[in-house]
Amino acid sequence: MSERLRWGVLGAAGIARGSVVPAIQSSRNGHVVAVASRNPADADAWARAIGISRVVGAYDTLLGATDIDAVYVPLPNSLHGEWAIRAAQAGKAVLCEKPLARDASEAERIVSAFEEAGKQLMEGFMYRFHPQHARVRKLLGGGAIGELREVHAHLSVDIMNPADPSNVRFVPELGGGARLDMGCYVASIARFLFGDEPESVIGTLTMDETFGVDVGGSAILSFDRERTASISCSFASNGQGFYRLIGRNGMIDVPRAILPGLGDRASDTLIIDIDSNGRRRSEELPPVDQYRLMVEAFADSVLADAPVPIAPTESILNLKVLDAWQRAAETGTRAAV
Repeated sequence: MSERLRWGVLGAAGIARGSVVPAIQSSRNGHVVAVASRNPADADAWARAIGISRVVGAYDTLLGATDIDAVYVPLPNSLHGEWAIRAAQAGKAVLCEKPLARDASEAERIVSAFEEAGKQLMEGFMYRFHPQHARVRKLLGGGAIGELREVHAHLSVDIMNPADPSNVRFVPELGGGARLDMGCYVASIARFLFGDEPESVIGTLTMDETFGVDVGGSAILSFDRERTASISCSFASNGQGFYRLIGRNGMIDVPRAILPGLGDRASDTLIIDIDSNGRRRSEELPPVDQYRLMVEAFADSVLADAPVPIAPTESILNLKVLDAWQRAAETGTRAAV
């Protein structure tokens, strides 16, 4: 394998055009060889502008290319499983947009396919690569706020006013809905910061009658030792992505935790606020491109034939939480994870 990872991209979705593909093109260890699009004429001008000379009209054509090592999958949620598995069978490593699948059982089938193929698979949780979260975990490990007792995490964007019926987030058959699209982040954050798995979930989901998908909701995740996480997401609120951590001796606020800069890949300086035993202080972090850090870390793993930073089993565990949230909302009772 070459010193730089050779990427293929399945589809020209907005997240690919605006964030991930530019990150790959600016990365130290990779470049995009080809893009597959069912509308190649539309994708061609964008691809050429960003330095990609090859656009093909069939996904299978891209998977059959011998000069591609890894594939990025930004397709609608309902297509993640099919095309990730096909990529594994074609001998490609895969970085798949979140959520990896629509439920935990589908995720298990995807992960099994990659284990059989001996190829790397990683879910694209770009936030995990932003240094602010490593700093927060170091603060927690150093006892800055004592034992962590509560995580409060929220993510919202206002795409309901007006709502675009063609947006895949509003199409049930394509795996739409806020729980899968945005709830996956806040569930992941809670698990990541506790370093543990919840035992049960109670929650609600707000259904939109026009589209037939959930457009928001909230849940409480119960961990052992009476630790809890409250998580929420919405398609109908101001764009926000933050978390607050409460310990026995203080709290930590991370106000721009998921999409720093409200969509800018390289954001302005970030601030973490810490209240420890009544003493308040703030820490500043310089801007980074968390998408570029993600694709570089993934490429390092593939080039070295090493495990990826976010293990595929993480995706299964996160989807088990989302599945429990769905059951809890449907039954109005506590659901075991």
